[in-house]
Amino acid sequence: MAERRPTIRELIRQRRRFVGRRQELAAFRENFTVPPEDAAHHFLFHVRGDAGVGKTTLLRQLENTAREHRALTASVDESVNSVPEVMAAISAQFAQAGHPLKSFDKLLATYRQRRHEADAAAQQPAPQPSEGAAGEPRPSASSAFVARRG
Repeated sequence: MAERRPTIRELIRQRRRFVGRRQELAAFRENFTVPPEDAAHHFLFHVRGDAGVGKTTLLRQLENTAREHRALTASVDESVNSVPEVMAAISAQFAQAGHPLKSFDKLLATYRQRRHEADAAAQQPAPQPSEGAAGEPRPSASSAFVARRG
């Protein structure tokens, strides 16, 4: 019986050789030679694209290059959908690598607490105006002020 030939997908997975993206990799590597004080230094690299174009493979290559240069790395994907949560994910990854961002984590906790308080306050019903002696609604402070001016 003849042996089954592997599919193209299987062949690609077996080889796991990185193809293309030479310019992106070169720019990333070159960035390690640029001092952080230099305006040409990049602190963030954003990788995006359609499914199946090699983003994950490119990220692995970038991460390996960063490790060669003893740089901290963190990555997030579309499952993290707010700026505070992206920053929290990065902070957690740095902490796992032995470089906690304690001051940032405290600020983030304060932000979350205040955001929770603001969201809870927004859910409260609006206060009803109190009634005057004759059952008429009392004017608000601002309209009372306007009435006195007139």
